[in-house]
Amino acid sequence: MARLTSDGSTDGSTHLRPVDSLDVDPLDVDLLEALEERDRNLYAIMSAATRYRAILHEQLQLLRAGKHPEVVRSAVSRWHGILGEIKRLAGNL
Repeated sequence: MARLTSDGSTDGSTHLRPVDSLDVDPLDVDLLEALEERDRNLYAIMSAATRYRAILHEQLQLLRAGKHPEVVRSAVSRWHGILGEIKRLAGNL
């Protein structure tokens, strides 16, 4: 179902048309670009967080299976780069 919006009639009546048919105001292009950039940053954060979570899950499974904790700690410490990436991307929001 399409969303509807008022067309801004000045005669007091309200005519509705689908939002999809609206023209983008040239002044809104900058806003659109900024929001798209934010969307890309949020997607990158979610992607990095998902990778980090998968690594942590794997290491938890190794610990539960009796792997030596020092081996797991060293494996997890290699992934501080992912946390740095998340921090950097979050700073861009």
